[in-house]
Amino acid sequence: MADCALAPLSPATTSTDDAAARRIANQRRLTLALVASGMFMAVLDTTIVNVALPALRADLHASVGGLAWIVDAYTLSFAALILAGGLASDRFGAKTVYLWGLALFVGASAACGLAPTVGPLIVARFVQGMGAALFLPASLAIVRSTFEDPRERARAIAMWAGIASVAASIGPVAGGVLVDGFGWRSAFLINVPTGLAALAGAWIVVRSATRSRARRFDWGGQLASMVALGALCYAAIELPTRGPASREVWVAALVAGLAALTLIAVERRAHDPMVPVRWFRNRVFVAMNLAGTLVYIGYFGLLFVLSLYLHGELGLNARQTGLTLLPLAASLSLGNLLSGKLHGRFSATQLMASGLGLAACAVPAMAALLEAHAPWLLVYGTMVAFGMGTALSVAPMISTVLEQVPAELAGVASGLLNALRQSGSLFGVAIAGAATILAPHLSVALWVVGAVGFTTYAIAAMVAGTATATTASKRNAAR
Repeated sequence: MADCALAPLSPATTSTDDAAARRIANQRRLTLALVASGMFMAVLDTTIVNVALPALRADLHASVGGLAWIVDAYTLSFAALILAGGLASDRFGAKTVYLWGLALFVGASAACGLAPTVGPLIVARFVQGMGAALFLPASLAIVRSTFEDPRERARAIAMWAGIASVAASIGPVAGGVLVDGFGWRSAFLINVPTGLAALAGAWIVVRSATRSRARRFDWGGQLASMVALGALCYAAIELPTRGPASREVWVAALVAGLAALTLIAVERRAHDPMVPVRWFRNRVFVAMNLAGTLVYIGYFGLLFVLSLYLHGELGLNARQTGLTLLPLAASLSLGNLLSGKLHGRFSATQLMASGLGLAACAVPAMAALLEAHAPWLLVYGTMVAFGMGTALSVAPMISTVLEQVPAELAGVASGLLNALRQSGSLFGVAIAGAATILAPHLSVALWVVGAVGFTTYAIAAMVAGTATATTASKRNAAR
């Protein structure tokens, strides 16, 4: 019987395999770029409109309350519906929901740019937030399904998170440039050509992700979660202007609490719960969501008061304020890239604990240097430390959350994480707004918000570090 031997691969076969591998890698990178571009616009629109408010007031004769709702209508619908967007992503397919959400967002952006009065603008902003709530969790679900290798996925999520962080920070800069050069309508209309390009590219390039059609649609959970998140966000939005004694704020908080209790009761009895109750018995899952909420409270609260301080105390205009915050935006981008590269060398616990600890220490240092009118180079150094520390923690936090759930439920997990983080950002801004109203000077408000930021970051570092370290110890002991 003749010996059987494997024939060596021919150069042509090897070349074909290499070309196929390069094609797949390029498609994955292009997919990441396309879904991240949509997510960039969604996050950018939470902050870009702020610098357009004076022009909106002059052109549309808007009241202070009208201006507040132009900003908050987007955030309200975004936060209240993002969990529904995550469930829709899992049920109908992440690509389908991403495309429909992005199309709705682009259409609403055009309506914002063409709005003749304040009323239609507020309605268009609400619809814009609905579109963002659909495609943001779908974009993260697409990233998870596209990058199957855990290390590659961690790097991709780091890039995704980095672009989101940069979008949040660069919004005032982009808004200042657009409004000064082309008027307030350009802050909305810029989304139309970029959104259409992202829509066409995603339709061609992005492959369909895993669906979970067997799951029933949890209407009770959907309604309860929307009411809870909507009422909670309304209370946070109205707290700075109406005050803690306001009846409307207390009623909204009570409605949010009752709706949250209803959500728990409904989910415990649902055949296919929107958010499986067993997830909340997972210590790591709960800890990561709590840490993400705390980080957003500290980050957005500090960003809000920093913008006011630079304008009110130091006399900088909108464009100068945005440019002054550029080191923070750049460090967020750099920190997320660094986080992806360090993922294989350091554990998620080490990255999160060290990053959040660094950011926590940078907050009081930044406040002290600003108050002392220290050289800008030193102030920029603390901004970089704050942004870098924040960014180092975000990507491993998201990766750890997604690792705790089945792949077909990545959209719901992403929606829950983003809903809680968005609520955290609203409370951060509410705390900062209340501090600026109640404090006698902006310098006092800066220290108050700085103390809150230091506390939230420190607690987040302890929560994340303890939960992941305990889980790792149990896993090693089991082995």
